[in-house]
Amino acid sequence: MSRSNTRNTTIGLMGVALAGMTLAGSAFAMQPLSEGYMLGASKSVEGKAPAQKAVVKKTAEGKCGEGKCGDASFAKNDTDRDNFVSRAEFEVAAPGNEALFVQFDANGDRKISEKEAFDYLKKTYAANGKPMPKGLFAVIPK
Repeated sequence: MSRSNTRNTTIGLMGVALAGMTLAGSAFAMQPLSEGYMLGASKSVEGKAPAQKAVVKKTAEGKCGEGKCGDASFAKNDTDRDNFVSRAEFEVAAPGNEALFVQFDANGDRKISEKEAFDYLKKTYAANGKPMPKGLFAVIPK
């Protein structure tokens, strides 16, 4: 290799190294976000990394705003109109979630009353630190 080519190669490699070091501190540098870009961006302040907080495990809330819980859902799933949702009715409504039936059925009588559904939803919202939305149940079951 000629002396000219060696010098050009060295200068080129130094240029790439300098560009890499310059970009590493720029706004376009890639940094992994554990929570997704929207959550990560909302927690950072002026380019500083957010302080780490204790991780709290939350339970799934479901989509109550889409008629998937409350009076309407209970009435829709109670196909035999006996004011209870049986295991068979539950499996039709939530296929693949048979283990969830046991969590709803607090008293273990193998059927879910509207009160048990209400209590389960209230407990789920409380576990997430949120109040249960008003209007899911016309009358709070007793």
